[in-house]
Formats: sequence, C-alpha cells, structure tokens
Amino acid sequence: MRPPKWHSTAIVSAVAFSAFSAVHLIDDFLFDVPLEFHLSVQITLILAFVFMGALVGLVAAAAGGSRAGYLGLSIAGVLIALAQLLKSVPEMLRAGPWHGGLPSEAAAVGLGISAAASAITSFLAWRDTSLRSVEPE
Repeated sequence: MRPPKWHSTAIVSAVAFSAFSAVHLIDDFLFDVPLEFHLSVQITLILAFVFMGALVGLVAAAAGGSRAGYLGLSIAGVLIALAQLLKSVPEMLRAGPWHGGLPSEAAAVGLGISAAASAITSFLAWRDTSLRSVEPE
C-alpha cells in the first residue's frame, strides 16, 4: 500500500518539530524556565528525555506509516502549539528582549509553527490512512 498523500509533509514537519523542540528546551534551561514551575534539574532532565524520546518515537512510527504515529504527532503538535501560544507568545510581547533576544524568539516561534504544521499534516495523513483502511478493494 502506498503512503498517504500527506505522509512526506507530515514527516518533514515532525522532524522540524523535533529540532525546534530540542533547541527550545535548551533555551528554556539557559533561562531557568524549569524553576518557574518549581522543577528540580533532575526531574526536568527526566521530563525532557521522556518528551524527546516520545516525540522521536512518534516520528519513527509515522515514518513507517503507522496510524498511531500520525495520531500521536497530531496530538503532541496541538498540545505544544497551544503551550507556545499561551505561555511564550505573551512573554515575547512584553516590552524588552525575551530570553536571549531574536534567537530565543525564533526558536519559540519555530516550535509553535512546526508543532501546528505537524498537528495539521499528521492529522491529514492519519485521516487519509484511516479512510483507505475502510474502503473496499
């Protein structure tokens, strides 16, 4: 069976989502964001490892055409895009530089956009795969 129409776009956006996630996590560490949530370094490292491991696992699953991989990327993308919209955007709109200035802002915006793109394209790939699985042959 051929991959769904949105497969390649979903994988490219998910790889960008993974890359921006890693960069944004590093930026958050540099500016003590975990302390805002009263998280220790050890707990934060465990959470970062679990998140990145799950995200990379979802990319691998979706790359293999897994419906669960597409759906997982779609859910993760929605959650992270919402988190960026609700936390980072209001902070960036305040007067003065945010975190490290333009590089930090580019990482946050890139994460939000790539997460949203991953959510949309992965959902479309999941839907296409789901529709094809119920069609009579």
